Amino acid sequence: MLDIAGIGKDRLHLAWVSSAEAQRFVEIVTNAIDSVKAQGKFDTQAFAFELAAAESTLAGETLRWMLGKELKITTKGDVFGRRWDTDTFESILDSMLEREYQKNMIFQAVKDGHTSVRDIHKKIGLDLKRISYLLADMEHTNMVEFVGMKESKPIFAAL
Repeated sequence: MLDIAGIGKDRLHLAWVSSAEAQRFVEIVTNAIDSVKAQGKFDTQAFAFELAAAESTLAGETLRWMLGKELKITTKGDVFGRRWDTDTFESILDSMLEREYQKNMIFQAVKDGHTSVRDIHKKIGLDLKRISYLLADMEHTNMVEFVGMKESKPIFAAL
């Protein structure tokens, strides 16, 4: 999610360390500190828009559902009895995560007053066709609604 949002995955450091691994703990912490220092201070204000969209994505029902199904699908199989390998599942999960993030970026843009496809494009830089496609999906899931036309452009509002 950090890479999708343009923040960078190197800002997050996770490691499992046993209480018996004091030296390893020191190495991990030292490497994390060096990495953070090299990247510089994170400017939350500069990424406020992206962080809001990322937070909405991570709190979303779609991600929770997908993660909840991972173990079953990769060990027992899907509803057709087909077992998925972990790489395939994670690839689909990554695609879904990017799509949900893009929808949440659009939603944030509409909430901020960017109500036409072109205005949304200017705000978030996503392809016009992709924005139109995702707006149609967002209408079906009651995230946004079409409210009319302004200067021959469809206008949307956040719900």
